Amino acid sequence: MNPWIQAARLRTLPLALSGILLGAAVSHLCFEGLSSLPHQSPENTISPWILLLLAIITATLLQVLSNYANDLGDFSKGTDVVAKRTDRALASGQITASAMKRALWLIGGLALICGLGLIYISGLFQSESGWYLLAVGLLAILAALGYTLGKNAYGYWGLGDLSVVLFFGIVPVMGMGLLNGFFYDAASSKYLDVFVMAGVGMGLLSAGVLNVNNYRDLISDADMGKKTLAVRLGEAKTLFYHRLLLLVGGALITTSLLTFEKRYFEWPNFWGSQTFFLLGVFSPIFIQLSSHYQSVKSAKPGDRDTLNGQLKKLSLTILAMVVLYAALTFLIIDFLGPDRD
Repeated sequence: MNPWIQAARLRTLPLALSGILLGAAVSHLCFEGLSSLPHQSPENTISPWILLLLAIITATLLQVLSNYANDLGDFSKGTDVVAKRTDRALASGQITASAMKRALWLIGGLALICGLGLIYISGLFQSESGWYLLAVGLLAILAALGYTLGKNAYGYWGLGDLSVVLFFGIVPVMGMGLLNGFFYDAASSKYLDVFVMAGVGMGLLSAGVLNVNNYRDLISDADMGKKTLAVRLGEAKTLFYHRLLLLVGGALITTSLLTFEKRYFEWPNFWGSQTFFLLGVFSPIFIQLSSHYQSVKSAKPGDRDTLNGQLKKLSLTILAMVVLYAALTFLIIDFLGPDRD
């Protein structure tokens, strides 16, 4: 495999796609629920599909930037060398540190350009919202670089999980709402909790992917003084923490859709036949999450073959959950809504 593609860690890229897709799906729900919400002025109208595509490109660039920076940071600190990581491009000698630094400048610049273009065509620069979103985007770039790079890399102090919840969950979901014109007026607060639950849920599931990575590297990270949350918790508590991430994250995403449905269709009760139907629809996803957890639980730190496979499986399961969520939003709004025959 090309070392640059290997360093991009393709198995993590579904996460970049998932957060954006979930934000777009929640936006589709809530825009239809608030049919009087002013989106964009007629002269600045842009197709939501163009926004979605550019947002996916921007998020993917940020993910690759983070992966490249992680490779460089762990190499420069000797973490990957001590762990004999032949699967890392720098530690294996396939890419030089100077070449990786140039790649970081290139990918970081492209991500910034795409982010600026995304905010510009959305029309948000005409209000304070655009500048707030730009600030968040710059923070996302700094967070991608600062995870393992520098003397005070926050990934070495166990703060990576918090960053993932924020930048892989809350920011893409809420950001997509903002780009599409949501939160434009006070009426949008009616569905603010739907956005928050979906964003936090997505963030927790994404933190699960990082946790598998840290559980895999628990022993070598501890030897190098990399105090990830897995190192701080230890093996048993890391597995318990992983279970919580999967349970709470999956429950929040499902509950966000249920909450919208109850309010949109004005159901008198939250727990009814519709709730159990939706849980049944999501049951294959829950089964996959359970199977994933059992596989991680049966593996030991350092079992790269098993845990690398579970990294990919969890990333794809999260993406499958988001795709199912998106499909249900179209079913609800475009076929079952109150205005449909």
